[in-house]
Amino acid sequence: MEVEKMRKYVILALGVAVCLTGAALMAFGEGLLGENHTGIATVIGIVGIGFIGCAGALIAGSSKRNSEEETS
Repeated sequence: MEVEKMRKYVILALGVAVCLTGAALMAFGEGLLGENHTGIATVIGIVGIGFIGCAGALIAGSSKRNSEEETS
């Protein structure tokens, strides 16, 4: 049970890290990726937002399930 709970927060932390990576590439990626760096930085940011949304749904679903189990 604890491992499952930790996995949800790991997905959330991964999403935040991916979003921050996309933001850093957007700001400072020209030297690393070349002149047209904004496209890949945008895609990386969107993938990070997807991870955050997925983790949020998992956390909300598990908390709802736990509260229903406690009332039963």
